[in-house]
Amino acid sequence: MTIKKTFLFAACALSLTAAAPALHAQTWPERPIKLVVGFPPGGSTDLAARFLAKRLSQSLGQTVLVDNKAGAAGNIAAEAVSRSTPDGYTLLMAATSFAAAPAFFDKLSWDPVKDFSAVSQVATVPIMVVATPGLGVKNLQELVAYSKANPGKLNLASPGATTLTRLSGEQFAKTVGLDWTTVHYKGGAPAMQDMLAGHAHVMFANISDVIGQVKAGKLVPIAVATPKRTAIAPEVPTIAESGYPGFSFSTWQAVVGPVGLPAEVVGKLNAEIRKAMADPEIQKQFMGLGTDAAVGSPQELTALLVEEVAKIKSVAKAVGATNIN
Repeated sequence: MTIKKTFLFAACALSLTAAAPALHAQTWPERPIKLVVGFPPGGSTDLAARFLAKRLSQSLGQTVLVDNKAGAAGNIAAEAVSRSTPDGYTLLMAATSFAAAPAFFDKLSWDPVKDFSAVSQVATVPIMVVATPGLGVKNLQELVAYSKANPGKLNLASPGATTLTRLSGEQFAKTVGLDWTTVHYKGGAPAMQDMLAGHAHVMFANISDVIGQVKAGKLVPIAVATPKRTAIAPEVPTIAESGYPGFSFSTWQAVVGPVGLPAEVVGKLNAEIRKAMADPEIQKQFMGLGTDAAVGSPQELTALLVEEVAKIKSVAKAVGATNIN
């Protein structure tokens, strides 16, 4: 073989190799997709992932399987996905704990922005402030007045030391000058038990975790921490409406993949998620979980992640929340 032919052969081989990822992305998906969830089955993030997975399975023509890898506030699942091949067959249903991890864990092996490809936000989960009926308060002004008249007597229920709901409650208390005692629980269920028993008195919680008890009259809805009222409980005013402008916290859910996902795969996934979340039936299912459908571009999700990581770090530092390791 002449030198010229050898050169042409090598150039052709390199060209084909470079084109392989693009060709692969164009034919994606060719086999089942795994959507990893960092929490046990049955929770709002898991159920949201299952609703979305069923819809995507139909539109993509390949089964989307939910894979629960619970533990360490979602860190186990995030680490597994960050180390997976960026081919579009392993994705993560991320929740707010994904962006909160850098504020609480010193030794993370992954970064929520640098080590992941943003695909699309899926939903927002409003944070609702609730109180026990025994306090006799009906709104935020009354709760603040009662708290100031009874310093140190109210317990703030925290569903976990690394949760945004814990931080939002402590940040509000610090901002307003309230003397609440934070009691940390191992999850939302035990926190709820103590709220219903009257051992804890105030809770900033994902609305999905408390709306049932609110509708049953067992907890008093005080306010929501969202910028605008939520369709899930439109009668409940925002914290800003209640006299404390600028205070806003929400949790969320989003789909991300390992860094390096082909742009064609990201684009196709984003488009299919948008279609899914525009379906009235899916919106109804998500509202039943206490979540509001919310989508956006990959660039918008990246911006949200950058903003959330910085915000949560700042709030954690302000309220004295220490790192876990």
